Amino acid sequence: MQFNHLIKAARDREPTAQRSIVDQYSPYLYVIAKRYANDASQAKDILQDSLVLIINNIHQFSGKESDFKAWMKRICINTALGKKRKLSHKNESYPGELIHDKTIAPQVLQELNMKDIIALLQYLPSLQRQIFNLSIIDGFKHAEIARILEVKESTSRTLLTRARKKLQLLIIEQDKIRIR
Repeated sequence: MQFNHLIKAARDREPTAQRSIVDQYSPYLYVIAKRYANDASQAKDILQDSLVLIINNIHQFSGKESDFKAWMKRICINTALGKKRKLSHKNESYPGELIHDKTIAPQVLQELNMKDIIALLQYLPSLQRQIFNLSIIDGFKHAEIARILEVKESTSRTLLTRARKKLQLLIIEQDKIRIR
């Protein structure tokens, strides 16, 4: 089904069109949800809630397919952040030793893929992970992040720096495990 027809049919509440949207875009949204979730179960909850919001509010969308993906992405991110606010996990920490004065070997970075990095992001404290995702992966500016997460811009910058450092340390730790 052509995109414009699919959207029109979904607006008209046709179940086959709604199912088609869910089937077609769930993998894309699940990857986004995983970046913000603590585990697969939470990612599935974020995905489910996002899809319900998308289907229920599809009448508000107007535009082309690339705009639709951006619109859905925004809904998914807002859903994930809303769940995080409710849970308020601010005291998460990485279980293990942290090495403070090492750098990452270039060959380690070449061996990492996006799946590895997303897995390592799960070890960051919740707020650091959210800021890292919003800034580095989703391209938000610190002013936007501060507004979305209700923190100061300076807090956003500081936590992004900490997230980057902790991620580097996690990569080093992962490299040590591979060598053993």
